[in-house]
Amino acid sequence: MKFKLSKVIFPFLYLLLIFFSCKNDVTEPPKEQPIPETGEPKFEPPDGEKLFILGQANNTYMEAYINKVKNSPVPAGFAYYTSLSDGAVQGDMPKYKTFLDKYPNTVLQLAIWTGERQWGDPGYYLNNILMGKYDRNINALANACKTFGKPVFIRFGYEFDGWHNAYPPDKYIVAYKYFVDKMRAQNVNNVAYVWHSWGVAAYYGREDFPQYYPKLPDGTEVTQQLWYPGDDYVDWVAMSIFGIGWGNLKTNEVVQFLIAFAETHNKPVMLAETAAIKTSGSSDSNWVIPNTNWFEQVFDLCNTNNAVKAFTYINVDWEADNPSSTWGDTQIQNAPYSVINYWLRQIKPFLHADADLYTKIGFTP
Repeated sequence: MKFKLSKVIFPFLYLLLIFFSCKNDVTEPPKEQPIPETGEPKFEPPDGEKLFILGQANNTYMEAYINKVKNSPVPAGFAYYTSLSDGAVQGDMPKYKTFLDKYPNTVLQLAIWTGERQWGDPGYYLNNILMGKYDRNINALANACKTFGKPVFIRFGYEFDGWHNAYPPDKYIVAYKYFVDKMRAQNVNNVAYVWHSWGVAAYYGREDFPQYYPKLPDGTEVTQQLWYPGDDYVDWVAMSIFGIGWGNLKTNEVVQFLIAFAETHNKPVMLAETAAIKTSGSSDSNWVIPNTNWFEQVFDLCNTNNAVKAFTYINVDWEADNPSSTWGDTQIQNAPYSVINYWLRQIKPFLHADADLYTKIGFTP
């Protein structure tokens, strides 16, 4: 009898072992989820109009731009960062509100950090979100957004397809939906959800992390579409564009793919992180933006694509903030006069924080 029982149990245990070792490591969300909202993209300017958002996170740099480059009207919005880890939302959001309250008729662009590959297994932070570890902080974020009385653009898991983040698509999609559903369950109606690519070839870490990145069916192309949560969960499609490393934006395959993808899905495009960085790879604390070459590429992209409806520029001194950076000083006010004058001519038609802004983007305070 004992022998016969083992003949049954051992194969059964073996099959269980095989099942769980092959099962994709994606933490499942709770079964009951709020019904997603549907409808038109939120806070989208009319065709031909584009928001100008200033970044990022450092009030000193942003106020230097306002005081030295253009103070009337001020940018349409400002970009900041937070995470769902304990205390971050509760500490960050009141400070951001204080800053934006100084500038009426503005919007907040808020990036939600969701982990990097250097800190753990691919998607480790996304798993924590799905396990409910940060539910309290998601609720705190929802309540904070409601107090702003301004449009808020949230970039959850920004640069989802980047090598530096290493988010497996299945984990990212489930966590993105979980986050949006939690926010919507709190009846937040002043938030638009932004799906933000890093703007270059997507990282699918099959070779580095085969246990986290399943083998794709033959013929499947690795594009950002693998990470797409669906039209009901995305209000804007976004990308990053830094320095000359992106090359000719008219022929850049990823940039053009994302614009075409957004148009197919009837979503506006946001350039969510951009800067005219130094790309030499060497440090130089005296480097400032030397010419208009990068700006010509980016403004041409904005002006020749109706889908592009928001432009965020990062006006900071990267090397002063981070000694390991080699990106130079991308502050407009520190560039030569020829660059500043070119910038002022090009940015003038963009939407700024005037009394008509909220009407144009369909927001009622």
